[in-house]
Amino acid sequence: MHRGKPRSLLIACPDGCGGSLSVNLDPWAGKAWRLYRKGNAISLSPSVWRDGGCKSHFIVWQSRIIWCDRFEMGNQEPAYDAALEADVLAALDAVRFRSTHEIAEELNEIPWNVARAARKLVDRGLAEYPADAQRDRLRKTSMQESNPEQPRKGGFLAWMRRLLLG
Repeated sequence: MHRGKPRSLLIACPDGCGGSLSVNLDPWAGKAWRLYRKGNAISLSPSVWRDGGCKSHFIVWQSRIIWCDRFEMGNQEPAYDAALEADVLAALDAVRFRSTHEIAEELNEIPWNVARAARKLVDRGLAEYPADAQRDRLRKTSMQESNPEQPRKGGFLAWMRRLLLG
């Protein structure tokens, strides 16, 4: 349905059960998903799930279905743009944890793309998740904020040698 802007999206359940899902896109009508368009592809956030029937749970990401909990073996994420990591890192704070949705809004980006860039930054030691293991929030690591040129490998003495001797 579209009245000035998209209000809902009707899709056939991708698991083949024959059911359909009506996804609310209008925050005034209750819990709503956000529709993102990039080129000819669409994405929805958060993930979509059916409370009844087949109980499917999936992500619509750049017009691909990424399964959650079942059928995950065939999942293939969209192409990755590593350049997004620099933008996400620049948007992070060293003290306050920021949600990937908040960062996505700021960068006008798809939250799933920001979440993947965040995972890569955490894997590289440039960002960290909170101790409560919520993976939708992150911040810069203290090492990243205090001295971004300090090496992660080689230790303190190697870093001091390079600093003093050039």
